[in-house]
Amino acid sequence: MSTQPAPEPTITAAHHTSAAAAVPAVPETTVRRGTLVDVNAVVRLMRAGAAPVDINGDGILDGPHDEETAAAAARLALSHLSLESGDLWVAERGGRLVAASVWLPGDGRALSADTSHLLARELHLDDVSAAIGPGDHLRGEVEATATGVFAELLANRPRLVLASLTVATGEVDPREVIELARRVVHPVVHADESPVLAVAIDDARARLLRAVGFTTVSTVPLGELNAVWVGRAARPAPGRTPIRA
Repeated sequence: MSTQPAPEPTITAAHHTSAAAAVPAVPETTVRRGTLVDVNAVVRLMRAGAAPVDINGDGILDGPHDEETAAAAARLALSHLSLESGDLWVAERGGRLVAASVWLPGDGRALSADTSHLLARELHLDDVSAAIGPGDHLRGEVEATATGVFAELLANRPRLVLASLTVATGEVDPREVIELARRVVHPVVHADESPVLAVAIDDARARLLRAVGFTTVSTVPLGELNAVWVGRAARPAPGRTPIRA
């Protein structure tokens, strides 16, 4: 008897327009669990949706010191953390990814020394933070924030942490953004009743997370003017069976 697991089901929803409308129908959207072949496209989606912040209040947005190295690090994190110990869900339309949720293990291993050593080895770097961080002059502030976020993980003991929720806003109707975000988050949030958290470093992303059902747990200061928002997903109401997306 075969012991192979049943294939993952895909989740589809057709979008229709009124017959009287003079616009083409929106292609079918498929929501599915991401795989290794999606990693490059997910990282491109994340980079397109990134919103650097001014950490130290000097009027200059602080992004990664080396964009290409940061992208390579993101690909490694997706491959070694999200796909192996976390989760990854994508929405695909017309052969292109239009939304993705990237989940990391809730035990904080993404912030661990082991992960830093993995990235250093694979990227052939002596100091990963110097390459993917915003600059040595901000390292102390970034490390203090990472310590604060890790403390929140220890206090809340989540199963998973939503590290990135991205929708291709340039390719979809603005009215679809929240619904697409909700659909790539839903399968993880409603998989069981164990807690899941989400983090966001910019206000727009925090608003999107609140719109799809996360509530504020805390904020961790990030430099002079910013904070990392930490939220918790609302659980299904008692006595109700979660509805699968």
